[in-house]
Amino acid sequence: MKNDRVDAASQTAYGSAEYKRSQKAYTIECAFEYFISLLVTDAFLAKLLRSMGADDALCGIISSFISLAMLFQLCALLVVGRIRNVKKTAVTVHTAAQLLFTSLYLIPFLPFPDEYKRPVFIACMLAAYLGNYLVTSVIFKWGMSFVDPARRARYASVKEMVSLASGVIVSLSIGAATDAFDAAGNVRGGFAFTAVCMAIFSLCDLICLLLIKNEPVKEKTERQPLLPALKAVFSNRAFIRVLLIHCLFNIATYATIGFMGTYKQDELAYTIGQIQIINTVGVAGRFLASRPFGRFSDRFTYYKGIMLALVILASAFALNMFTSPSARWLVIAFTLLQSVSCAGTSQNLLNITYAYVPEKYFVHATVIKSSVSGVVGFCATLVSGRLLSAVQANGNTFLGMHVYSQQLLSAISLAVTLITLAYMCIASRKMKTQ
Repeated sequence: MKNDRVDAASQTAYGSAEYKRSQKAYTIECAFEYFISLLVTDAFLAKLLRSMGADDALCGIISSFISLAMLFQLCALLVVGRIRNVKKTAVTVHTAAQLLFTSLYLIPFLPFPDEYKRPVFIACMLAAYLGNYLVTSVIFKWGMSFVDPARRARYASVKEMVSLASGVIVSLSIGAATDAFDAAGNVRGGFAFTAVCMAIFSLCDLICLLLIKNEPVKEKTERQPLLPALKAVFSNRAFIRVLLIHCLFNIATYATIGFMGTYKQDELAYTIGQIQIINTVGVAGRFLASRPFGRFSDRFTYYKGIMLALVILASAFALNMFTSPSARWLVIAFTLLQSVSCAGTSQNLLNITYAYVPEKYFVHATVIKSSVSGVVGFCATLVSGRLLSAVQANGNTFLGMHVYSQQLLSAISLAVTLITLAYMCIASRKMKTQ
C-alpha cells in the first residue's frame, strides 16, 4: 500500500503544470542546442576550415573533436558533487559554451594569417566543448528528472523529432543563404550571417534553460565520494560491457563520418545547399524512425534498440563503399540509412546507463562512458586521417586498386560494426538490468 501511494504521488508530480513546463522547455532547449551543433559539423565546418587553408585530413580530425572533447566530461566528476544549484551552474557554463561556438564564425575576420587562425579556431572549439561537456550529463539528468521513467524512451524520441524537424528548416535556410553569399562572391558575408543566427539560437537556448524548474541535488546525492563511486561503476560488469559496445560504436562511426564533409564537396561535387537537401532526406528518415525506435526500446530494452540500429548502420557503410563520383547518388542512401540508425543509437546509448547502473552513480557512469569512448573514437579518426592522406598521396590507389579514401574507411567501419553486433549477441545473455 505504501508503494502504491508513492507511485501515485510520483505520477501526480510528473503530470503537474510545473513538470510539464519543464519537459517542454527541455525539449525546445535541445532543439536550439541541436541547431548550433549542425552549424559546427559536416559541410558547414568543412567550409569554415577550408576558408582558413585546412586540408582534408585536418578537416576530418577537427570534425571529430566532438569525440575527443567528451574527455572533458571527466572534469564533471570533480565538480558534480560540489554543485549546490544545478540550474545556476548549468545555465552559466552551457551558455558560455554556446557563445564560444558562435565565435568560431568570427575567426575568419581576424587580421591574422591563416596559420595563426587555425590554432585560435582549435582553442575556441576545445574551450566550447569543455564548457558544453562539463555540464552535459548534469543537464541531461536534470531535464530527464521531470519525465516518467516508464516513458523516457518515448519522450526522448519526441524530443529528438522536434529537434530534427526544426533542424531541417534551419540547415536548409542557412545552407541556401550560404550558397547565395558564395554566388555573390561574399563568402565572409555568409559567415557573418551564420554567426548572427547562432547568437540568436544561443539566446533562445538560455531562455529555455531558465524556464526549467530548478531541482537542487539532495545532500546524500551530492556527497557521493568519488573513489567509492568509481569503484562501484568499474566493478559493474554489465557497465563494462556497455562501455566496450560504446567504444566499438565510436570506432565504426568516427573512422568515416568526420571525413564525409569534404568528400561531398570535393570528389562528389555537391554545393552546401545540395548537401543540406541530402541531409534533410536523412533527417526525414530519422524523424520517421524516432517514435517507432522509442516504442521498440521501451518494450524490448535499450540494448535491443541499439542492436537493431547497428544492423541499419552496417548496411549504410556497405553502400558507402560504392559511393564515387560516377555513383554519387549513393551518398543519399548512405545518409538516409546512417541517420535512421541514429534514431536507435543516440538516445539509447544515453538511456542504457539507467538500465545497468544505480541512479546515484548515473552521472559518474555516463561521464566515464562518454569520455573513454570519445577518446577511442578520436584515436580512430587520427588513424583514419593518416590512412586518408596516404591513399590520396598515392593517387587514390590502395593495394593496386583505384579507390577513394572514404570508400576504404567505410569498409573498415562496416567490419567494426559487424564485430560490435557479434559481441552484443554474445554478451546479451550476461546482461542483467537494474
